[in-house]
Amino acid sequence: MRFRRVVSLLVCLVFVVAGCGCGSKETPKADGATINVAHQPYYHGLPSYIAVKKGWDKEAGLKMNIQMYVSGPPQNEALASDKWEVGVYGSVPAMLAALRYGASIIAVSNDESETNDLWVRPDSAILKVKGKNPKYPDIYGSAETLKGKTIMLTTASTGHYAAIATLRAIGVDEKDVKIVHMEQAQAMAAFEAGQGDIVQLWAPFGYIAEGKGWKKISSGQKAGVMIPGLVVASKKAMENPEKVAKWLGLYMQGLQEMKANPAESVKFLADYYKENGQTLDEKALKQEFALRPLFTVKEQIALFERKDGGFSKIEQDMKALADFFVQQGRIKPEEKEKLLRSGLITDRILRLVDAKQQKK
Repeated sequence: MRFRRVVSLLVCLVFVVAGCGCGSKETPKADGATINVAHQPYYHGLPSYIAVKKGWDKEAGLKMNIQMYVSGPPQNEALASDKWEVGVYGSVPAMLAALRYGASIIAVSNDESETNDLWVRPDSAILKVKGKNPKYPDIYGSAETLKGKTIMLTTASTGHYAAIATLRAIGVDEKDVKIVHMEQAQAMAAFEAGQGDIVQLWAPFGYIAEGKGWKKISSGQKAGVMIPGLVVASKKAMENPEKVAKWLGLYMQGLQEMKANPAESVKFLADYYKENGQTLDEKALKQEFALRPLFTVKEQIALFERKDGGFSKIEQDMKALADFFVQQGRIKPEEKEKLLRSGLITDRILRLVDAKQQKK
């Protein structure tokens, strides 16, 4: 009975969150004083939440119509229908938004490398082997213990990227395992019910997994890949850069607040999660801030800046991601070149925000 209640609660969370992001309610038409913002009920949505709670949006004269999505794929489906102008999510759906819909990658929400992770049950044989590849000493497992295993994850996501990077680090091909697509809450419920051998999660679900006694065997960071959370603006929105910059300024103000006042921001995060159907204990909330680095406007401009004619840090990270998807046959080599050389990754809006901050 307890298990049924847990499953029911998690499944309900999927439908509640998904329902918020499916466009079931008519999206207000955007005008000069309103901007349609796409978020997910996770840490990287907190800057906008803080901006609204503190009334900064009203002071700036820009109303945020915030829409919630359960993950990247439905968020991109909404982008295809022009339902939102600016949004925040993982680097995989952001890359696909740029390639498929001409969206621009304009900023970084946080570093998600450590919180895109893989989990097993405490009795898993995978835990008996660690550091099989000396280059990746913190990864558990070997080719022998992973081949044939079922991994439950959200496909075409940053978590998928972290999972494949992990397999490659220990010499396992994707075809040697069974990958089952599930949204995060659904995957947790199924894993708790005894399905699958490995579950890939991202924050805050990883903290819940830890509380259940599950064991982390890898992460994007442990597998040697950088996974930035990204901020994007639609192709249409970029026709009005001043409006996009006004919103990004509010988002960055919220992000800066998180860096400067983590104690108060933890309370905002607790409220944000609660309003979106999730409750985390204080330890988990603090882990969000400890494991997911944030970057100021100046720091972000440095991440986007090209030096000596080469790629910027963000472009390098996206190149590695695109290379992975080319190898997977999910995008074409010419699409990778388009991502890197067509101005889709740009610090144009960040520099507008920086210039405005300098005037204050």
